[in-house]
Amino acid sequence: MPVLDPALAGSDQSLSAAYVESVLPDLLAHYQLSRGEILTAAGIDDDRLGRPEQLLPLVDVLRLFLVIMQASGDPGLGFEIGRRVRPRSYQVLGYVILASTDLGEAIDRLIRFESLSGKLGQTRLEHHDDGIHLQWLCPLSGEPARYLVEAAVTGWVAFIRPLLAHTLAPSAVCFRHAPPAEVARYEDYFQAPVYFNADFDGVVLEPALLSAPLNTADPGLAGMMEKQASELLAGFDVNTNLVSAVRAAAYRQLAGGEPSLESVAQALGLSGRALSKRLMAQSLRFPEMLDSLRQTLAELYLQDASLSLTEIALLLGFAESSSFSRAFRRWRGMSPNQFRHCE
Repeated sequence: MPVLDPALAGSDQSLSAAYVESVLPDLLAHYQLSRGEILTAAGIDDDRLGRPEQLLPLVDVLRLFLVIMQASGDPGLGFEIGRRVRPRSYQVLGYVILASTDLGEAIDRLIRFESLSGKLGQTRLEHHDDGIHLQWLCPLSGEPARYLVEAAVTGWVAFIRPLLAHTLAPSAVCFRHAPPAEVARYEDYFQAPVYFNADFDGVVLEPALLSAPLNTADPGLAGMMEKQASELLAGFDVNTNLVSAVRAAAYRQLAGGEPSLESVAQALGLSGRALSKRLMAQSLRFPEMLDSLRQTLAELYLQDASLSLTEIALLLGFAESSSFSRAFRRWRGMSPNQFRHCE
């Protein structure tokens, strides 16, 4: 299984809990995997997925999907995730797209409001001689990027297809990464040529498709949903993405000792009281968030055999390795060494 860079835990990149929860049940059923066993292996509490309005730190989402990939043995996991995308996967973003008049308007709203479903990649539309290139720019590189890209691009098609009178078939589907062993299932699904080792990640569309009407178009609803999406977007960084911002600030302070609510608040330009109030509004507490961050980092650091337990304890802001060991037993019910050998 690919090893994630611990620095991801210090990033404010994120994905909505609504997206993860919308695809997870069917994905686990497809691979005949136990939800409880998978979440436990990924170190994720089930109740975190039950808050659709929240964004989950990307490092935790990647760990979850990589655990599924390891259990399923399917290198096409990202493609399978994308196939299961539905309007509810994107919450407000999904509904504002649903109400759009035509595909062109839907894509425009996707580009403007996509950060509501997570602070991750960026969608771009470009006009070329061979057609419209709808591209997704992934901020990551290496193996994890492959699954994110396939999930994003496949998700576009899965979302839009039921909304058009005629089945959406791109002129071509392009991925920059190398081809998998089994390309046929991609071509069967997209009903189009699929190119790997391509120049960009995304789809090529006929220009005429942009004026194709959506069968869910609702101008009245579209106006209301766009207003709501605009209001949510205006408060995105200070509200919606609060969890990732707090974790990123705490991560940057960990090596200097245990971060405090006040020191993290100051890094975010807030008072400790203001930050505590915003967290409470989302039923969150700073000590629990710090504890979760430390657990995520501990499990990533333990995959690096060159790091001693003492070094890991210091990286996590613990004063001594015994404090780290006690915390890890509370998290996982085993010692750090036992976990390291299990991995």
